[in-house]
Amino acid sequence: MDGILERIEEKKEIFAGLMKNPDNRSELMKWMLTELTYTSNAIEGNTLTRRETALTLEENITSGAKPLVDYIEAKNHGEAFRFVVECAGKTEKISENLILDVHRKILQGIDNSNAGGYRSVRVRISGSRTTLPNPLKVPELMTEFVEKLSKSRESTPIKAIEAHYSLVAIHPFTDGNGRTARLLMNLILLSDGYAPLIVRVRDRKRYIDSLENKRYLPFMLRALDRSHGTAIDLIGSDVQISEKLITIGKLAKLSGVPVSTLRHWISCGKLTPIGRTQSDYMLFPKEQAAEIGKIVGQKNRSRFSQ
Repeated sequence: MDGILERIEEKKEIFAGLMKNPDNRSELMKWMLTELTYTSNAIEGNTLTRRETALTLEENITSGAKPLVDYIEAKNHGEAFRFVVECAGKTEKISENLILDVHRKILQGIDNSNAGGYRSVRVRISGSRTTLPNPLKVPELMTEFVEKLSKSRESTPIKAIEAHYSLVAIHPFTDGNGRTARLLMNLILLSDGYAPLIVRVRDRKRYIDSLENKRYLPFMLRALDRSHGTAIDLIGSDVQISEKLITIGKLAKLSGVPVSTLRHWISCGKLTPIGRTQSDYMLFPKEQAAEIGKIVGQKNRSRFSQ
């Protein structure tokens, strides 16, 4: 699992660099809005195509050959995603009210009586043998969920993916649980500079099945890795890695020093990249990894000899 986390971290650096360019950011945000709305709704049975979803979001089309509710769902998810992006930009603390606000936007105009409120009835997941919590337990479980989330010390990808799983397991709403959980997961990712995790429509069955077995975490990490790659390919990274220049992720792997430590050294002036791309992506000489490894090794030997 460490290998895929390293790849995600490395691609995150490229993605974050691309997002600093206003033109790139505009293009990526437009793509994320459509892709997340299309895939998340399609997983729940929405019949709009990707093109129809884009037209609904960009031209406010809410009528056509498909059921009216499908257009409303697209519009609602678009609004909810914009809200999530706004919250991510403010690094707003995740609270029950924030989650309820996301859910309210998902169901507004579709089921106003349940939008933004916890369920008061028993529910079940179609095709699943999983028993969901009694509705009387939902408020308590949600309070515990938010508290646990605030204290999590996991890496951001793991924290986000586990938050998605926990919210789906509680199933606090009569409808819109999956969409709300995926938006919450992506709020956590976006808040820390990661690209959002997109579950492809063709992976719907594997995604649902993974929620009930041990393949869930590997499946979601692969989806996050792929999502970063897709976002980067959309713009076309100007990062050209040669045999002599490596990324901070590669530097961390070769030197045995965590990326977080390397970033700290950079902020302290102890480590300096030899160049940056137009997207502000840091590059280091490959030889630097060996030098860092030697320094760390000497410090460790000195510590043990004391």
